[in-house]
Amino acid sequence: MIIAVIGAGKIGEAVARRVSELSDVTKVFVTKRNVSTIEHLRSGKTHVTRINKDAARDSSVIILAVKAADAKGVLEEIADLVEGKLVISLMAAISIRKIQSSLPGAKVVRAMPNIAATVGEAITAYSLGDGLTKEDIRVTQSVLGSFGEYLEVPENLMDAVTALSGSGPAYIAILIEAMVSAGLKVGMPRDIASKLVIKTLTGTANLLDRVKMHPAELRDAVTTPAGTTIAGIYELEKGSVRTSIMNAVDAATRQAKEVAGRFDEEHH
Repeated sequence: MIIAVIGAGKIGEAVARRVSELSDVTKVFVTKRNVSTIEHLRSGKTHVTRINKDAARDSSVIILAVKAADAKGVLEEIADLVEGKLVISLMAAISIRKIQSSLPGAKVVRAMPNIAATVGEAITAYSLGDGLTKEDIRVTQSVLGSFGEYLEVPENLMDAVTALSGSGPAYIAILIEAMVSAGLKVGMPRDIASKLVIKTLTGTANLLDRVKMHPAELRDAVTTPAGTTIAGIYELEKGSVRTSIMNAVDAATRQAKEVAGRFDEEHH
């Protein structure tokens, strides 16, 4: 199997690294306008180029990892080279219908990973287009599984997925940064605070995942009457942290829909 990763930004580069490790992948083409910034990816299996057409022509699976703003040009560029091929789009906000209309004959999957793909820990939601075979679905899951876990969802949830798990690492990073700063405020060295916060975050996430505990159960388990935890939670609730997070995801979802609208305007 030969794979083309078109658009080697942070996500595209991470995906290219991971799919090149799959045993049934014989060659990976990776494209970027400034090819000098991805020369380090070049290996026996991985080839780098700035020419999207060449990569698309010589591949059986095409992964679109460009920004939505660049989608129109890239789709037009490869449109006559994708018939019968599996196209996995990682582009935010661009629907399966729009991709299929731009790439006649392609078999399209829309997916949204996140930056944790860099370390093989992404969670990727995906939706299937029309005409995919069982083998196409197997290949899709193999590709997505190379950089983390995957979950099939209805396409009408994909803008919300983009806002929640696609943008989610940025929200979590702000929370971590804030907690480390809190550690500094109460007299803790930065390296100790950082280690404690990151491990607390990953440990809590693993606990919730493995034990299948509701977050409210965990919160109640560590909250005692007149204790330290309830004092901290009171301040969080007073600062509307919960509402702010909900508003952030809502705003990001609306922005995804606006991006899709701009693509529609450009495409007509």
